[in-house]
Amino acid sequence: MKSLLALPLLAALALPAGAAPIRTKAYSTPQLLFALRTDTQTLARMVPVLDPSFDFMPGPREEERQADGYSHLGDLSLKTRVAGGDWQSWSSYAARKPVKPALITRTLAAADITPTMGAGLPLKIERRWLYERGALVLRFTLTNRSKQPVEVTEPGMPMVFDGSMVAVRPRVGDNSSVMVTRQDQQPPALRLEPDAKTPLTHWASLTASDQEFSAWVTDGFTLAPGAQRSIGVRFLVQK
Repeated sequence: MKSLLALPLLAALALPAGAAPIRTKAYSTPQLLFALRTDTQTLARMVPVLDPSFDFMPGPREEERQADGYSHLGDLSLKTRVAGGDWQSWSSYAARKPVKPALITRTLAAADITPTMGAGLPLKIERRWLYERGALVLRFTLTNRSKQPVEVTEPGMPMVFDGSMVAVRPRVGDNSSVMVTRQDQQPPALRLEPDAKTPLTHWASLTASDQEFSAWVTDGFTLAPGAQRSIGVRFLVQK
C-alpha cells in the first residue's frame, strides 16, 4: 500500500452571520484531495489530483447545508427492529450530535457515529475513511450491542454530489456501480463500487430538504448479539 498523507491543514468555511464556523481537515490519496468536516467527519470537498480546480462536492453550499436534516456524503440512515417490536428509523443527520473520533491504524479518519444516530439505537456504528487497493473507501461497521437479534433494513448512504457540475448515473443490481461524470464532459470521472457485501439495491431520493440528492441503499440483514457487519463504497478515479 502506498503511504498516505493526512495534511494538518484546518480550513474554516464562510458562514452566515451568527452561525458556528465549519472547519475541515484535508487529506490526500494518490488520486484525490479531499476534506472532512472536523465536527461530523463527513465529506466537504473531493477534488481530483488531475484537475485540482474541480470539486465533485457542493462545497459552495456547505454553509447553507450545515443544519439538522441536511445529509452529506459520509452520513448513514437505516431502520431496525427487535423481535416482536416495531421498525424504528435512525440517521446520522436528522439531529446531529458530536461524533467520537478514533485513532485506528491503517485509516485516514475514523469515528464512532453512534451518538448522532439517535438515542436508543441497539447498534454501535463506526465509520472509517481508508485507502485500500487503489481506492478511497467509506466503510461503516455495525455491531449489535444488545442481548437479542436485531434486524436491519434499508441501510442508506447519501451520495451528495454537486448536481450543477456533475451527472450521476446509478446501476442497480448485479455489478452495482454509480458513475459520476462532469457536465462539461472533461476527465476525470468517479466510479463508485460496493465495498464488500454492499450491492446497490435501490437508488433512493432523500428528504424534502435534499430532493436533488439520492442514497445508495443496500440489502438488509440480521445481527445476532455481539455480531457485526460492514457496508460501504469505494471511490475510483477514471481518466
